[in-house]
Amino acid sequence: MNQATRWWIAGAVIALCVMFGILVRTPTADRTWVEESPEPLFVSDGPEAVRRALEALGYADAPDHIVRSLSTLQKVDEYPVYTMRYVGPYVRASDLARDDVAEPGDGRTGANLGENGWACSLFAAVGAPESAVFGRNFDWEESPILVLFLEPDEGYRSVMSIDIAYLIEPEWIDRLDEAPVEQLLPLLTAPFLTFDGMNEMGLAIGMASVDYECGYPSDPEKRDVGDLRLMREVLESSATVEEAIAFLGGINPVSQGGPNTHYLVADRTDAALIEYHEGEMHVFRSSEEAPWQLGTNFPVVLTEGNPAGQCWRYDLIDATVRGQGGVLSAADAAELLQAVSTPMTRWSIVYDLAAVEMHLVIERHAETVHTFSLGDDT
Repeated sequence: MNQATRWWIAGAVIALCVMFGILVRTPTADRTWVEESPEPLFVSDGPEAVRRALEALGYADAPDHIVRSLSTLQKVDEYPVYTMRYVGPYVRASDLARDDVAEPGDGRTGANLGENGWACSLFAAVGAPESAVFGRNFDWEESPILVLFLEPDEGYRSVMSIDIAYLIEPEWIDRLDEAPVEQLLPLLTAPFLTFDGMNEMGLAIGMASVDYECGYPSDPEKRDVGDLRLMREVLESSATVEEAIAFLGGINPVSQGGPNTHYLVADRTDAALIEYHEGEMHVFRSSEEAPWQLGTNFPVVLTEGNPAGQCWRYDLIDATVRGQGGVLSAADAAELLQAVSTPMTRWSIVYDLAAVEMHLVIERHAETVHTFSLGDDT
């Protein structure tokens, strides 16, 4: 399956604009040089080097938070996996003042993917608050990942995963640590492309595609929010599943160019699958008797209360968490993600909701785990 099948159109997303910020590690080794500058300038040399590089490209008086954000880019795995912290208000590259009219590349674009390509899996096991977990497999085409840390001026800090093939030119995907600064500018749009994430309160959310036109609500009294971007807004605004449901009930999800989605959201004691059908939001909650929730790539709302037999991954997850009474360790959750993985699984993430840690495995290579924390020692 080639990259032309990707269903989110980066150019449309870059047209969106809002703002917030983040916190993560500062890179120490990766060196990014700018051909246009009179001397080599490297991202790892710090914010001032980035500022000089932007000035060489014609971006005068670039905001300090943009300079600082770009200077935190780091490559942590050859897959590739990158990390970045986003500081201050969100600014798309096209909003930066420039002396000429050229724009950075918009990255890869594409049409919707056929039904046989969807294989994402989501589950939450919240039977024990001290070990509550949220598991997620992202199954898709070749997908470089950015682990993005956000710290908004108002709202909760969060960490999230983003497929940056929608943003970065293909020739630079594997070597952003060697790319001209102008090729990094589309990363400023990353906060609008959340695929899953967790905030400092231990609330996590993720999405999976569903193969039908579910019909998002369209209430003129409510604000329209992109169906990927809304997950970031949930993480910024909500400490509990109850608050997340209330937030989602107050907006109109709007497609950002791909198939419709449903969402799994969980905190340390509660979980809910959120779906949309004929303009209405439907919520499937965990309970004291069944402290778990899950979703794959079919709409539960159309199963008349009997989702069994629709998807082997769903059935295996359900049987496993049910058999454990909704109590899984992070290791148990990682093992379950491996069990329901497919040849298209690009990454697997276990969000430890109690420890507020993200455990990332690339392409089913379970022997290597990247762990990122939202704790005090981030």
